Amino acid sequence: MGVVCVRRPRDVRWYLHGWRYSKSSWDIASSIGSTPRQLQSLLLSTSSWLCSWPRRRLCMHAKASPGPATQPAAGAKKQALQLPRRRPNTAGYVPGAFAVPPPVKVPAHIPRPSYANDPHGRPRKLREEEWAEVKGSAAIDRMRDANRLAAEALALACETAVAGVTTDEVDRRVSEYVISRGAYPVGINYCGFPRGLCASPNEVALHGIPNTRPLEDGDIVSFDVTVFLNNAFGDNCATVCVGDVDEDARRLVEVSRQCLLGAIEVVGPGVRLNSVGRFCDRFARERGFGVVSEFCGHFIGSELHMNPNVLHVPNKQDLELKPGMTFTIEPILVEGEAKIVGPLDDNWTILSHNGGWSAQWEHTLLITDNGVEILSQA
Repeated sequence: MGVVCVRRPRDVRWYLHGWRYSKSSWDIASSIGSTPRQLQSLLLSTSSWLCSWPRRRLCMHAKASPGPATQPAAGAKKQALQLPRRRPNTAGYVPGAFAVPPPVKVPAHIPRPSYANDPHGRPRKLREEEWAEVKGSAAIDRMRDANRLAAEALALACETAVAGVTTDEVDRRVSEYVISRGAYPVGINYCGFPRGLCASPNEVALHGIPNTRPLEDGDIVSFDVTVFLNNAFGDNCATVCVGDVDEDARRLVEVSRQCLLGAIEVVGPGVRLNSVGRFCDRFARERGFGVVSEFCGHFIGSELHMNPNVLHVPNKQDLELKPGMTFTIEPILVEGEAKIVGPLDDNWTILSHNGGWSAQWEHTLLITDNGVEILSQA
C-alpha cells in the first residue's frame, strides 16, 4: 500500500495476457490491446503520479539485519536476466473470473485518515514544510506504534495465506484484526481502492485487489499491509510462498528480501537518499532480475505518501538523510525485464509485461543518530 508511481507504466495502451493452462501445457492464449478506464490518480506537489497507495513456509518476514553477503561484491559480474519459466498456476489476474466483495465495515469510533470520507479518496494537500520532514520524539513514538501494528497485521496475512484460502479471506481477517486494535485498514477508499490491503499473486507486480481467487499450491503472493493509528501510518510488505513453490520462484522471493535488507544497511545519517536506488538496481541485476522503476518508496508520517519519493533505481535525488526522517524502501523485483503494464480494467492492477512473476518486500525506517531503525517489526 505504500507504492508511489513516479511515471505512468506504459502509455494509454495496455496488453492483457490471457493464459490457457492444462496439466501438460502452458500456453499464451491471447494478447489483447485495449484502452482501460481513466487512471484514478493524484498529482502530488512533486508532480508525481500517485497511483495508490496501491520463512519457513512463508519465506518469513525478516527481522535480522543483513549480513555481508547481501552487499554486491565489488566488480561482480552482471548475471543474465532470469527469464520467466512456464508454470501451471492460474494467472494472478483473470478479468471477470473472480468477484471483489465489499470491504469490512469500519466502525464509526475508529479514527479516520484524511481521505477516508472523501468521495474520491483524496488525501489532504501536503504542506511545504512537510517535505523531508524531521520528526520529534512524540511523532516518532506514534510511528513506532503504528508500524508495530502493521507488522503484526502483515504476519497475520502471511500465516493465513495457504492453498485454498482466497485473498478476500486474508484481507477480511487482517482488516478485522486492525480494527480490533483501534486502527484503520488504510487501503479502504485510498484514492478509491476497494479493500483493506493489496494482494498481488504471481505475475501481478503490485496493487492487486483481494478477491475470491483461491491461492494455489506453488503460488507466490505479495501482501502490502498499511494501518493508520493515532495519526500515524505504518506500512510494510512481504511475499509469501504458498505450499510447494519452484526453486526459481523461491530464489526471486529471497533475492527480493535480501535486496530490501541490503538497502536498509546502506542508509543512515549523512547518507544520500539516491544511494538506495543505486544499491537496489545493481543488487537485483547482478542476480538476474529487473527492478520496477515506475513505482517507488516514499517518506511517511501523518500522511501515507509524503515527499520526497524513494526510488529503487539510479536517480538524482541526493537529499542528505538526517535523524528523525521516516520513509519506506520497497523494491519490486521481476523475472526478466522489469517492464510493467496497467492499470488494468479494475483501475489498479499492474502486471509484469512478460508474464514473469514478481516479489516485493517493504519496511518503514527511521534514521537515528547512529544509523537506522526498522520500525515495521512486530
